[in-house]
Amino acid sequence: MQRRLHSFDESQSIEEHSSLLEKVNMVLPILSHDPRVVDVSDPVVWHTDLHLGNIFVSPNEPDTIEGIIDWQSSHIRPLSIQARFPEFLTPPKDYTFGPQVPSLPDGFDDLSPEQQEQATKEKDLASRSKYYEMSSLTHNQHVYNAMKLDRRLWEPFTYCQLFSHGSLFPLRECLIHLSQDWSLLGLPGSCPFLITEHERRRHDEQKLQYEDCLYLWDLVKNQLLTDISGWVPNDRWEATEKANKEL
Repeated sequence: MQRRLHSFDESQSIEEHSSLLEKVNMVLPILSHDPRVVDVSDPVVWHTDLHLGNIFVSPNEPDTIEGIIDWQSSHIRPLSIQARFPEFLTPPKDYTFGPQVPSLPDGFDDLSPEQQEQATKEKDLASRSKYYEMSSLTHNQHVYNAMKLDRRLWEPFTYCQLFSHGSLFPLRECLIHLSQDWSLLGLPGSCPFLITEHERRRHDEQKLQYEDCLYLWDLVKNQLLTDISGWVPNDRWEATEKANKEL
């Protein structure tokens, strides 16, 4: 446990993690009874690894799914903490839910060729994500409602786990947002925990380090043409192997 915490920052400790978990224990019972959470928290099967390599489609009708493999890590969890865009349709940053059609940014013609290329890619990705969002609204509104649930209401349920990068930043971040926006979110009474000045300083210290970590992770993933788990399809293996040597 301590080794995993130190893999991100050697100053992180089990005591710090325990202190944050105590705060989570205070707030989870309140969030668990909030009607907005209850309405979209039916137990559903979660595949946990639904990337393109695990989805088999018909060779003659590519829009027809014939099978899904790799179920060994699947489990049952509330819909509210797992409803999300598929890995291959993850929207770009600053994506907005709602009927707005994605478009190129203002001043697109004044951007450099590299910036125009990036803006075009982000628009295309946002358009695919928007199609998935609107399809969910039309054909599976329960999932759509779960995807729209304010992240401040579901993050504490997931970030109390210690993820592979070992950082306590996401857990502390969601607790800070929750304490700041308690009344704004319409939650009852007052926030049951306090974020100390020391915790806020620790948060500010780790913010840039955590953002750099995510940026590097995303950069390597994109350069290697892999999904989030590092999986590479056979037809891209040579390109990925070459990119790995270059990195």
